[in-house]
Amino acid sequence: MYYLVDGLPIRLKAPHDLSWTGRFGRVFCVFDQLISGHLGLGTEDEGQRYFIKYAGASTLGYAGDPRQAVARLREADEVYQSLRHRCLTPHLDAFETAQGFGIVFPWFPGFALAPMDVHMHRLRALPPGKRFALFDGLAEFITMASGLDYITSGIADQNILVDFEQERAIFSSVDHFMRMPAVNHRGRLPGSPWFLAPEAYKAGAKLDEATNVYQLGMLAHTFFGHRDAPSPRQWEGTPALYAVAERATQPDPAKRFQGAAQFLAAWRQAVMDIPSRWFMG
Repeated sequence: MYYLVDGLPIRLKAPHDLSWTGRFGRVFCVFDQLISGHLGLGTEDEGQRYFIKYAGASTLGYAGDPRQAVARLREADEVYQSLRHRCLTPHLDAFETAQGFGIVFPWFPGFALAPMDVHMHRLRALPPGKRFALFDGLAEFITMASGLDYITSGIADQNILVDFEQERAIFSSVDHFMRMPAVNHRGRLPGSPWFLAPEAYKAGAKLDEATNVYQLGMLAHTFFGHRDAPSPRQWEGTPALYAVAERATQPDPAKRFQGAAQFLAAWRQAVMDIPSRWFMG
């Protein structure tokens, strides 16, 4: 099906009522091929820009039942409301339609680290001091969520957004977060492969804070290392920082930091020990 909304095409696999879009102003951006089952819309109303995440329409890239996408987004709505942090996109509102459910967020003027490699390259080109600041906020959010008993599954390059002008970074999605205690019933959890601990691939494996710690370690390699083959030679930081990331990404969960807060404390201490020249530029 082909729809034209405010001059922009929206392509769906089945008919769906999109008249609800008018309540959010003018649509200026459309994401209609997401594999998540969500229809993403950028809208503008009286000078304010928003991002609408909507489930219920049969998007081109989604192979599942739209009703399941609606159920998952309703569950995620509770997570967005319970996790308030400067590095998570703010939850503004939620709404029902006859055929679906949507969440309203403010528009973030940043760029995802994937699928376009250019934005990852821009991130890695920043001076280390600026990367430390961006990383610290994201790590603090994961630590906060972990402390509230969430498994922070589903983290992906596509939902890490960076505003290079304002030097801000946020997570744009917590749709796949799970409550602890948790067991891996899927066999492979959602998210970019770099962020998935070994237990995130094993059906029946226990998932706990050590799983989140692994993600923190790989997030550090995203900002300062080489994710495909981590090594000290390709690490853009001090040996002490590399040691923190290395411990966090041990294959055996028992050998990692046992809590995200322990990781963050060790990381911040190592940052404090860095000469001031690292934070210039």
